[in-house]
Amino acid sequence: MRLGWLALVLLAACAAPVPVVEGFRDTSAPFASTQRFETERFLGEWVRVAAFAAPGAAVTAERHLYRRATTGQIVADVTAPDGATVRRVYALEGPGRLRSVAPEGEALWVLWVDEGFRTAVLGTPSGSTAFILDRNAVPAPDRLRAAREILDWYGYDMGQLQTVR
Repeated sequence: MRLGWLALVLLAACAAPVPVVEGFRDTSAPFASTQRFETERFLGEWVRVAAFAAPGAAVTAERHLYRRATTGQIVADVTAPDGATVRRVYALEGPGRLRSVAPEGEALWVLWVDEGFRTAVLGTPSGSTAFILDRNAVPAPDRLRAAREILDWYGYDMGQLQTVR
């Protein structure tokens, strides 16, 4: 009887672990940064118009100011509606690929930007976050639709994308 239990326990230990889905993206889906990215055109002020959030969490219209530091890195000042600002510093690793210089930071990729650099989609390869930025608080419907299609293509769970209201 003990041998039977031991065999059962050993067999259970050999079973493949159930994958835990973290973040908002199916990481088996393709993922790439846009080759259209041009640093100088991307720099400047943006407004977050949509983002992925857990059910019940509010998505606010953060202001994102991207500028070049004297070191050549890209500085992002993200300001919440209450005025609190978080500064993130990135090194540009390739077209649209921003690598956080903070040890705990994640890479942030520009997945898509329209031809006029008015709307952009940014996300992390891990799928922990993604958001849509626009130069205006109210993006053009066609560009917002295109941004959503890009996120869907890259495997994001569109049911969790929240538009700022």
